[in-house]
Amino acid sequence: MKKFSLLLTMAALMVSSSVFAGSIDYLSNQSAKYLMTFHRTASTDASADIANYNPAGTAFLAQGFYIDVSNQTLFKNYKTDTSGSTAGLAALGFKDEYSQSEPTILLPNVYAVYNFGQIGAGKLAVYGQLGVSAGGGTLKWDDGTAATFGVLLGIFGVADSGNPSAPTATIKLTKNYFEASSAYYTFNAGVSYAFLDDMVSLSVGGKAVMAKRSLIVEGAGIGLDAKFKPVGTASIKGEYEYDATGYTAVFGLDVKPVKELTLAARYEMETDLEFEYDQKELSGTSTSGLVVVSATGVLANAGISDGKKVNNNLPQILSLGAEYKVLPELAVMVDGNIYFLSKADMNGTEDYFGTGWEAGFGAKYQVMPVLTVGVGYMYTVQSAKEKYFNSQATFLNCAGNPPLDSHTFGLGATYTVIENLDLTLAGAWTHYLPESYSFGSTAAIGGIEMAGEYKKDVYNIGIGVGYKI
Repeated sequence: MKKFSLLLTMAALMVSSSVFAGSIDYLSNQSAKYLMTFHRTASTDASADIANYNPAGTAFLAQGFYIDVSNQTLFKNYKTDTSGSTAGLAALGFKDEYSQSEPTILLPNVYAVYNFGQIGAGKLAVYGQLGVSAGGGTLKWDDGTAATFGVLLGIFGVADSGNPSAPTATIKLTKNYFEASSAYYTFNAGVSYAFLDDMVSLSVGGKAVMAKRSLIVEGAGIGLDAKFKPVGTASIKGEYEYDATGYTAVFGLDVKPVKELTLAARYEMETDLEFEYDQKELSGTSTSGLVVVSATGVLANAGISDGKKVNNNLPQILSLGAEYKVLPELAVMVDGNIYFLSKADMNGTEDYFGTGWEAGFGAKYQVMPVLTVGVGYMYTVQSAKEKYFNSQATFLNCAGNPPLDSHTFGLGATYTVIENLDLTLAGAWTHYLPESYSFGSTAAIGGIEMAGEYKKDVYNIGIGVGYKI
């Protein structure tokens, strides 16, 4: 059993906390208006949030100052079924299912655009964004995860084995708690210029990303002798923060070959992010008195130690979109995002991924001059390889937040309260496709097999306000 628990710790605990559409850490849902159709890359709306989705399109706006402020609230239901695992683990505190439902109350973004109007041969605009572009949430597993179960048994087991006089044969966990949070605060700014009689526009800009992550692991256990009678206790708490700052360039293109059709593209270069672990706390007690020493060694094997630096970059992103006005009141659009995960430096995690992508379609209809409604669908492929779900080396990441493919459905409405002031209310549901996992064998981990299924669903409510001066 100790061999089993130790082998489960051989991975870096860089648990992703991306909580909605996008790829691993990156969030494609960065405004309330996005939730209406899930397609903003070629948007022609007079809204400042296109500074993120269609930065080149800001040059096509009418002269003036635009601002858009929105927030999203997410309800996250994650479950890991473990019912296919080796029988008998329940006697050690193992559960048939682990779950978490911690909501994300605040996921804000603020956008601003100023279009100068005609400057020289074309139109000039500048734009800016302040908000959260990746991560964006906290996951609280009150009963821990199937993987932290193994980590804690490993910590307590090593502490016991370091004291030959300890009579403990094994450990039963009485507490298993795991919490991970992630927020990538982003400042995005740039300039766009439209020319050729407003047929083509280009943009260039840059992003500064300040990524902040943290994790907390807490556990307690009862030592059992060979006859499974209590003979001692152990407890541990570890808390780490790991931050990084990175910069990247963003380029945009918007083309209007005919009046009713808009084609657009956006390319973001890879964002280099080197995280450094800051140990806030590592404390505990045990019968042997060696639990902190044990935890230091076990966590170090998992890649977690005070001052350790680890790269976990955001990948290159290419977004392509088209919007066509079928009628003056009706527009349809298609969008696609490509995430070059296998090309990014993610501390070896990139070896478990191919090229991620998401694509879908949407429509919006102006019911009346002051009211526009929208509906959209998107399919997301995370591109995680089968070995990512079926390896003890990545079990910590998968059990905390598995990268599952998904279907997302959204709808919403924008209402003009008064001239130049609009209010958007939208909602979305992302259903992640369950993924089975299984690993372990007699030769590898003493006959213990971990098997079951990962499941996730996220519900989102977005509200936003747009204003033009």
